[in-house]
Amino acid sequence: MEEVALLGCRGYEFEEVKHVIDEQFRVLGIQKMLRDGMNVVIKPNLVMKEVPEKASITHPVVTAAVGCWMKEHGANVTIAESPGGMYTSVLLKSLYRETGYQEIAEKYGFRLNMDCSYREIRAPKGERSKRFTVIEPILKADLIVDVAKLKTHCMTMLSATVKNMFGAVPGLMKPELHCRFPQKQDFCEMLVDLCELLSPSICVLDGITAMEGNGPTGGSPRQVGVIVSGKNPFAVDVIGAKLIGMDPESILMLQSGKRRGLCPSQEEICILGDALEKYVVNY
Repeated sequence: MEEVALLGCRGYEFEEVKHVIDEQFRVLGIQKMLRDGMNVVIKPNLVMKEVPEKASITHPVVTAAVGCWMKEHGANVTIAESPGGMYTSVLLKSLYRETGYQEIAEKYGFRLNMDCSYREIRAPKGERSKRFTVIEPILKADLIVDVAKLKTHCMTMLSATVKNMFGAVPGLMKPELHCRFPQKQDFCEMLVDLCELLSPSICVLDGITAMEGNGPTGGSPRQVGVIVSGKNPFAVDVIGAKLIGMDPESILMLQSGKRRGLCPSQEEICILGDALEKYVVNY
């Protein structure tokens, strides 16, 4: 059984969010994965320069709570992301400032990645792509923490922890992958290739305020009031899909993951914490 922690969270007050993260990481046994001085890279969803209230990005308070937990357990924390557009230090600085990430980095002592180098690596298990170009901080990490936003998506249906790893591809190389894989099935299988290759160790899904409609950036905020955490991004996404009324079996990324033995069924997931049914969105 895959374990996924689910707890309600009413809003983005730091103390409440931190309490939820503390409890979820405790029941999941995350502390056993860390050692003093470990280089932990947190990968949020910062798809564009936008205020957190629009629900297109991972709220900085959720990332701050995760980062503080990591620091309390001896890790060195770097926040790294490659949004759409050019991948330059000037644009990264502007992104961090406009999304509220510069503020949390200064307040809690996190490092914001400004290294815009990247390199190509092999993906021997890839079914659609055998090579990916990935930003350097992700490749240098001792441990990757995937802190995603729960959203609907115009192409992949669901944007959560599996899809979030697409941000590890530098800026303008993302449109290249869209051109190489224009069909939804192929594109989603490529995302599974990438997620399996990078293999985030800890996944956190910000579903306090989700996005519904024309995501990843054109939808509307929708209160769900929950945070989901786990070690398997596919298991976390199965629960995320159920929260917003989607059938996980209909989501191409999860279909592909299940066929490869990466994605459990809902019956194979043990939910720790609150009951899933308490937070499922009604339409």
